[in-house]
Amino acid sequence: MASKDSLDRCYMACAEAHASLSRGVRAKVGVVIVTKNGTILGGCNGLAPGSSNELEYLDVEGNLVTKPEVIHGEANALLKAAREGVSVVGGTLYTTMSCCKPCSEMVAAAGISRVVYKEAYRDLTGVENLVSLGVTVEKMEV
Repeated sequence: MASKDSLDRCYMACAEAHASLSRGVRAKVGVVIVTKNGTILGGCNGLAPGSSNELEYLDVEGNLVTKPEVIHGEANALLKAAREGVSVVGGTLYTTMSCCKPCSEMVAAAGISRVVYKEAYRDLTGVENLVSLGVTVEKMEV
């Protein structure tokens, strides 16, 4: 049987592959949820089907800004689980970037018990929130 470390690396590689599917310019975030039964669900940051593929816009000062309607990778993976009727209770979520605070609420509410992330988001309140809600959070060492 594979070690926990080798499985973590395998699933993070899957999350990185999902990140490559994102049309984001500022950030490409990939997520993989592995249920306690071994089902694998993926997602990336993007827009709803039928929307444009442009996740950002230029503001009046020429800065690239993420559109507010962008669905984060965690939410996309959780939505896929809901559409497929797959329970994620007790599962592990692998993400290329740590959760923002709103996503941390959804992840905890969905019953995810462990989150593994590769890169820290600029605001770590999501990580702190997950820990306070009893979710195990680990930064993957590269």
